[in-house]
Amino acid sequence: MGDDWKNTRKGENTRKRILQAARKVFSNHPYHSASVRMVGKAGNFDHPIIHYYFPKKAGLFDAVVDELLDEIKVFTNSWYKDLETMTIGKSFSLFLDRLFEFHFNAPDLFRLLMQNTAHVEDYANFPGAERYTAFQENFLKTFKDKIPYTAPQEDVRRFVFSFTVVATNYLGASSTYAQFLGLEATSSEYWAWVKETLMFIFLPRLRKIIIFADENKEE
Repeated sequence: MGDDWKNTRKGENTRKRILQAARKVFSNHPYHSASVRMVGKAGNFDHPIIHYYFPKKAGLFDAVVDELLDEIKVFTNSWYKDLETMTIGKSFSLFLDRLFEFHFNAPDLFRLLMQNTAHVEDYANFPGAERYTAFQENFLKTFKDKIPYTAPQEDVRRFVFSFTVVATNYLGASSTYAQFLGLEATSSEYWAWVKETLMFIFLPRLRKIIIFADENKEE
């Protein structure tokens, strides 16, 4: 009994190590360029061990996507907390701050999305595609549940989809876009620019699709 428990625990730890190494690789290289050997090197273990837990690279990638999307789901609801007590401008500003904080603590998700969305030709058969689609739908559902809106359903979908695409670009490819601007990706100047830009693009449209009445709200 004791040996079985130890072996199970060891197996779980090994699987976690593999996923941690795979996150690093897949967030820095497109799926088709990444290899199981690269994952083994990143985790400092022989790549045959990876095949024992994940016989195919597609299964490993799928597991990484699943893990990352589960992590962001935990935080999604908290991003909307108390926003209804504020003005639209202040609530959107706070929402962005919370989104950025999540990214700073767990940058792999947006980097992985950026690495792969531009390189997928057959999306329906791409590993993790079904989970990513489900995540987008869940993000949209959470927005609709948390934010009272008056706009047609398609306008709300268009807004949420466009926001996630643009935000994913600025967060997931921060090193590239920061260089375009002559800034450091880790600098407060870059992130201030990103926030101001997202506010500039999306706040006017947000004001048109939601019900919030700004009178008597916190400034």
